[in-house]
Amino acid sequence: MHARAEYPIEHGVSRRVWVVGAGAAYWLSSLAGVWYLIGQGVTFGNVVALHVVCFAFEAVSVLGVLWPGEGAGSEKLVDDHQSVTVSAACLSGIFLVFPTMITLAVLDRTGVPLQAVVASMTALMPTAFVGLVTVTALAPSVRPAHDGATPPDGPDWPDAGDYDGGGD
Repeated sequence: MHARAEYPIEHGVSRRVWVVGAGAAYWLSSLAGVWYLIGQGVTFGNVVALHVVCFAFEAVSVLGVLWPGEGAGSEKLVDDHQSVTVSAACLSGIFLVFPTMITLAVLDRTGVPLQAVVASMTALMPTAFVGLVTVTALAPSVRPAHDGATPPDGPDWPDAGDYDGGGD
């Protein structure tokens, strides 16, 4: 089982695609959750299902950063994960959720549509928070020692000797 799970990350798709693709998928699942909840009704079970789907996609994104192997926990992957996650959470909250809530309130549609938007946001924000905290806390511990952990003149670099910048 371990070899099967390792294969796609190490040999199939690049880690960056896992991180960015899964981050985008969790944002899209949150948006799709609004339509799902409007159609099916905002029940506890439906909201829990939306949370599980969002957390599952974010878990794939986090695994793309933290899975052991070459490139695990690299600063580039951490930056990609943080960019996608913060963009999805903050920009959705600022530019999608609040204007939608105001519009629904003005149009006096404060029943199920407003509940669906709020429930979707409650799936998006904790998912983003947990993903960011997990990657930020664990990435340094899975990062190989040669990935930015030593200065350029450290033990992994051949000694270039004293460099004289020119002149006579």
